[in-house]
Amino acid sequence: VRVSHRNLASAYEAWRQAYRLETDVRVHLQMAEPSFDVFTGDLVRALCSGGNLVLADRDLLFVTARLYRTMRQERVDCAEFVPSVVRGLMDHCARERLRLDFLRLLVVGSDAWKVGEYQRLSELCGPATRLVNSYGLTEATIDSAFFEGPVDDLEPGLMVPIGRPLPNSTLHVLDAHGEPVPPGVPGELWIGGDGVALGYAGDPEQTADRFVTRTLGKAPGARPERLYRTGDIARWDAHGRVHLLGRTDS
Repeated sequence: VRVSHRNLASAYEAWRQAYRLETDVRVHLQMAEPSFDVFTGDLVRALCSGGNLVLADRDLLFVTARLYRTMRQERVDCAEFVPSVVRGLMDHCARERLRLDFLRLLVVGSDAWKVGEYQRLSELCGPATRLVNSYGLTEATIDSAFFEGPVDDLEPGLMVPIGRPLPNSTLHVLDAHGEPVPPGVPGELWIGGDGVALGYAGDPEQTADRFVTRTLGKAPGARPERLYRTGDIARWDAHGRVHLLGRTDS
C-alpha cells in the first residue's frame, strides 16, 4: 500500500487530538511487529508527541506476567493491544488481584471483541483510564474510527462498536448503488478523509476497484471525495456509532 507523508501526518494529527497525546500520556508501549502498520502508529504517536517508546520483545505477548511487570517497571501509561493479548492480561490481573489503573490510555484494536470484555476490562482500569476500541486499515493509514464507551445500552454478547470517525477521517455506510443508508440499515463501509492512501503499488486494477472518487449526496455544494471501499458490512445506530456486522466477501 502506497501511504504518503501527508497521509501519515494526518493520522498523527488525528491521534494527537483524539488521544490528547501531548498532555495526557508520556510512555508508550511498542509491541507490534515492524511489518505491521500499528508499529508505525506506535512510533509516530510516541516520538512526534515528545513521549518515550518502550520497545518490548515479542516473548512478552506470550508471558503475561512479564508483560505486566514490564509496564509497571517502565511506567508505561499508554498501550495498544490486540484482543487476544488483552484477554490474557485480564486473566492475569484477575488471578493476581492486580489492576490496570496506572494506564491513562488503553487502546484495543486490529480484531473484534465483545461488549462483555470491554466491561470487564473497564473494571480493571481506573477512572482516569481512557479505554478505546480502534478501527482502521492500512489503506486508510492505520486508524479511522474509535469508540470510548459507554456500553451500558449494549448487550454483552455484541461486538464493541467502532464508534465515530477520528479527526481528518469520514465514515460512510453505502448501499449497493453507492448511496448512504439510514441508521439501522446494513451497508458497506467506505472511508474518506486525508488518511486514504495513494493506492496499491504496482496494481492499478486493484487500486481502481477499491479507491474511488465520488460525490456523496445531492445537496448543493456537495464535492467529490476520495474514498476507500473496505469490504466491511456495517450499520449506524441511533447514537451515531458504527457497528461492524461482517464482510461482503464471506
